Amino acid sequence: MKKISIITVVKNGMPHLKKAVKSFDNQKYFNKEHIIVFSNSYDGTEKYLKTLKKSYRKIYKDKNTGNKFDAINLGMKYAKGEIFGILHSDDEFYDNNVLSKVERKFRNNINFLYGNILIISRKNKILRKWNSEKFNKKSLEYGWMPPHTSTFIERKFSNKIGYYSNKFKVSSDYDYMLRCLKSNDLKIGYIDKYITKMKFGGDSTKLSGLLTKMKEDLKIQKKNKLKFPVFSLIFKNIRKVKQFIT
Repeated sequence: MKKISIITVVKNGMPHLKKAVKSFDNQKYFNKEHIIVFSNSYDGTEKYLKTLKKSYRKIYKDKNTGNKFDAINLGMKYAKGEIFGILHSDDEFYDNNVLSKVERKFRNNINFLYGNILIISRKNKILRKWNSEKFNKKSLEYGWMPPHTSTFIERKFSNKIGYYSNKFKVSSDYDYMLRCLKSNDLKIGYIDKYITKMKFGGDSTKLSGLLTKMKEDLKIQKKNKLKFPVFSLIFKNIRKVKQFIT
């Protein structure tokens, strides 16, 4: 059984952080590791983290960067698992068997796995259903992208891809995903199951960051040499409409 490392970065994450931690602890897969990287907080986050005493959990302070993607990179450096994924501090796994399902899929000679997510309100009402589809490299030109919070990546593959860029405030995860999905070393798998319940209101979902996100997305599409970046950006946003009506 391969070890799976889950990375959580947090700043002022209370009270939702408790649900994220509980959803990890409740995973029935036992060869697991939880890496938490936290920044200075004033809402009781640090006090709560001091109460977490599991042998499979390692907690580190991000003393320097203040950038969530640099914090993820720090988590990647500390992680010991052969596979890693991201669990945001206000999200939670869909059920207690997510990591078990992921490990079984990785027995099929893949190095990148993605699935589906639910986007929910602060009151746990389902707002969007992000159901992915089977990968087609040409679809990247039409704005297709699996949800970042549903992805799991093999350590050996991530070593080839490198770390998340800190040049983008909101969309560095999109850049990282494009780099993975355009790689010649990609061996991709899809699990048609819900992986995560993601809270609406993060940097990538709140309306106040939409313009910044679109500007960054366009730069990232050019950086990763999509043929028609403006066209890809338009379709990337149109695709989200379907998530509200499924």
